[in-house]
Amino acid sequence: MSFLEDLELNFAECIQDGGKATLGVRQREEMDTTHCMKQNEIISQAVCALLNSGGGVVRVEIENGDYNFERDGVGLNLPPLFRNHLDEMLYGKLFLIYVSSWDVAASHVRLATLCSNLYHRCGTFTEVMDPEKALKFLKRVQDPRILGDSDSLNLQEAPVDDAQMILASDLFHSPQLQYLEKLNFTKSSHVEFQMFSADLSQGIRERLPKCVSALANSEGGYVFFGVHDETRHVIGCEKEKINCTNLKSTIDACIRKMPVYHFCGQNHKVQYELKFLEVYDKEALHGYVCAIKVERFCCAAFAKAPDSWEIKDNNKKPLTANDWASRMIEINPDLSSFPQMIPWKSMLNTTPCSKTVFTHKYLKCVEDLQKDYFPVSP
Repeated sequence: MSFLEDLELNFAECIQDGGKATLGVRQREEMDTTHCMKQNEIISQAVCALLNSGGGVVRVEIENGDYNFERDGVGLNLPPLFRNHLDEMLYGKLFLIYVSSWDVAASHVRLATLCSNLYHRCGTFTEVMDPEKALKFLKRVQDPRILGDSDSLNLQEAPVDDAQMILASDLFHSPQLQYLEKLNFTKSSHVEFQMFSADLSQGIRERLPKCVSALANSEGGYVFFGVHDETRHVIGCEKEKINCTNLKSTIDACIRKMPVYHFCGQNHKVQYELKFLEVYDKEALHGYVCAIKVERFCCAAFAKAPDSWEIKDNNKKPLTANDWASRMIEINPDLSSFPQMIPWKSMLNTTPCSKTVFTHKYLKCVEDLQKDYFPVSP
């Protein structure tokens, strides 16, 4: 019998493979950054899936043979909210992470989530919403009467900076721009400046969904690729290095791929308009600025599917944006038409897999029934 088979027989919990990993605080600091992040990602996803599925064990095979738990520590970078649900131990050559079920009442959200991938504008910055802020945002979009905190998540109710938007609109409709021209407006809640990366298409695919999600979840706005975000100088991309037709296809595919969640019964994606503004150096065409006007989205626009997982058929599976959003906002059923029923166990105070349990208002408990039918004389 193999070591792993022996482990399966001795632990009844759901066991997820966390792959191989180098452990130890110093050892992981000295690792290749990409390799270290990949190991951490695999383990974090397995932990997240178990948190959302009743708990279990993540099994990690230790790569470094000289590892000493007491001396080296662990060094894994797991989300702080996950740590209260975890216990760790060595089992021969394996590192085991015991995962309890997600505590909905303590965390205030229905699901354990590594990243919501819902973005918003915070001043002049694009920021991802943490799960609790994402839940508030979803509830407010679902019912605008719900009042949120007086913070950046109230962008949907905040007045648009008309002066900045007018200037941005003028730029968007400009017939041409001058190389190194300094714009007469700055970044704002509704205007984003980005420089082109060396790999145009890859840079667009990596950065654009976050910008579009943030603007669409607010009042809409503009993204200008080819404008320096600090100096406001028009740089553009040199005409020899850009194929506008190909880049247009990349941008369209990128935005169409973004998941959305509707409360309103519609099924459309984020609406946008794209232009390539010509940039001249004196009288010669130098290159192009890529200008994208993003319309305000009616409901919730994700940069990509939330990074949240569950166990299905004993394997970890990612949640779709629709599944994640609908489960995050799930509430106890409305039984106003059945006044004789009362909640006995609320889904909002248990685990992600639990459902609300109701009981009849006048149903006697076991102790009372015993006294009625099987009385015991003193």
